[in-house]
Amino acid sequence: MRKFLFLLPLAAAFVGCSDTNVAGGPGSITTNGRVEKDGASVPFARISLRDVDHKVLPAGTEADGIFTDAYADDKGEFKLKIPKEGSFRLVVSYKGDAFTTVVDAESGNSLETVELVPTAVMQGEVDIPRGADNVWVGVLGTDILVPTDMNGVFVIPSLPANDSLQLYFVNDAMDSVLENRNVFFAPTEFVYESYKTPADTVKPDRDSVEVPVDSVKKVQVVTADGVPASYAAIALRASDHVADEISLHNSLVKADIRADADGQFSMEWPESGSFRLTVVAGIYSFSEVYDADHLSEIDTLKLDVSSSVSSKVTLKTGEDFAWVGAYGLDVLVKTDDQGAYVLPAVPAGKDLELYFVHADGGKPFVDWNVRTLREGAGFLSPEKLLYDFEEQDSLWYLSVDTLWKGSTYLFANGKTDNTHLMENHLEFDEVRNSQVFHGKYIVASDPYAWVLVGTGMDEERNFSAMDSIAFFAKGTGKIRLALENWENYSKASKAASAWVPLDTAWKRYVFKPSDLCYNSMEIRACEDTWNNVKNRVRQIHIFPSAGKDFYIDDVKLYGVLF
Repeated sequence: MRKFLFLLPLAAAFVGCSDTNVAGGPGSITTNGRVEKDGASVPFARISLRDVDHKVLPAGTEADGIFTDAYADDKGEFKLKIPKEGSFRLVVSYKGDAFTTVVDAESGNSLETVELVPTAVMQGEVDIPRGADNVWVGVLGTDILVPTDMNGVFVIPSLPANDSLQLYFVNDAMDSVLENRNVFFAPTEFVYESYKTPADTVKPDRDSVEVPVDSVKKVQVVTADGVPASYAAIALRASDHVADEISLHNSLVKADIRADADGQFSMEWPESGSFRLTVVAGIYSFSEVYDADHLSEIDTLKLDVSSSVSSKVTLKTGEDFAWVGAYGLDVLVKTDDQGAYVLPAVPAGKDLELYFVHADGGKPFVDWNVRTLREGAGFLSPEKLLYDFEEQDSLWYLSVDTLWKGSTYLFANGKTDNTHLMENHLEFDEVRNSQVFHGKYIVASDPYAWVLVGTGMDEERNFSAMDSIAFFAKGTGKIRLALENWENYSKASKAASAWVPLDTAWKRYVFKPSDLCYNSMEIRACEDTWNNVKNRVRQIHIFPSAGKDFYIDDVKLYGVLF
């Protein structure tokens, strides 16, 4: 007997994200607030306000996050209009943290400080109605809506904590609510709930392939406290496996087989190659890469409580989202329009190699090796080594003033370098114990004269999530950093730092967006320069001046990955 009750037709109950479900407009009051975490302001936090009974239809591809109505400013302060009639769920989020509460015009007016806390992760199972392929699971008052797989397993990767929420379950035709459930999550909590009828909880996946080979040694699967992991899901994938199709897969893997009631399984292992073996049982998981000849040696697998990882990837200018997966697993999630994403229910304390695919599909455009957290949920700040100068990079170049003022680069012997090739200026440095760039130069005596070393993007990039750029440098004179979108003199924007002195010994220089205050006209306008270029960066340039030579090594970009 199925537990789900068909409650009401939904032809008029569901609405997409539009002005009709974003609070504000006539007959509303304005709430002034401030977003904080651990007592510090949180700039540019995302804010969403929905009717408490709001539900959402999937639009094109599945949504598993919060759509943004407004942003806090650079001081973490925000203004929000709340209608005078009705109750609304407010969600404020930033990276892996969030705040939520139900407000109306009266309570919202007194809302001053919003304190963010880490989000929670939920995994669960529900019954699939006879003849249906899956069920949709949403959270009332938000834009969260995720599909189950064909066995009823679902994952909600990022749930606001410390307030009562209500899940709703909808059939695959999206025309009937099946059931509602009240839930409450603590920060960083990982919750597993089964809403299946008892008879269904021990059944293996409908698509599982049993391998009853008595001659093959059985592997014992236990949880962290030594309890057999009954009916754990087991999957074996090539270590370079990627998701079979570009669509939302919040679960780590689709099971090949299930362990038995005693937590044991047998499998015919491949004879050659590299494979990732993954086991999932409720809130517990295990995943490791093995060479084929070591798989048969496995005797016992110990599962740990899963964790959750959130981070960001740099989107192309104008791109609304990208896909994020992990090699050797079936999981594939979507970023939001800022490139933020959550990988839910991942094995704790393990090395994963992530891959990223543009919204329109194709091959992965970047890889990133990460170490998952030991417990709970947290944010991993990405970093990109732009150049270590160990070998020539075709995207890096030398340049001098294009108005022919007379600036030039020189070889080590003092002769003029007309090639402007980076490879002519790389040398080994004993202090850094690596190849470094060493540029000798002459800057002409003119306000518009310059020399630079820089790199161009293969396409415009959105650097709005950038934390900082750091590199090691030494030399004579001074140096500055600039991020630019330069096509020609009539179409150019620049955000540059002030000039800082170089030291004769190696020193690490760090530049944050707040340091990039000078525009292409050399006018200091900190409130405008970064905003004018951050969403469409084409070049990163390092300028020297007032000296004879300079050295650069290990240019790193923090908070951005592309």
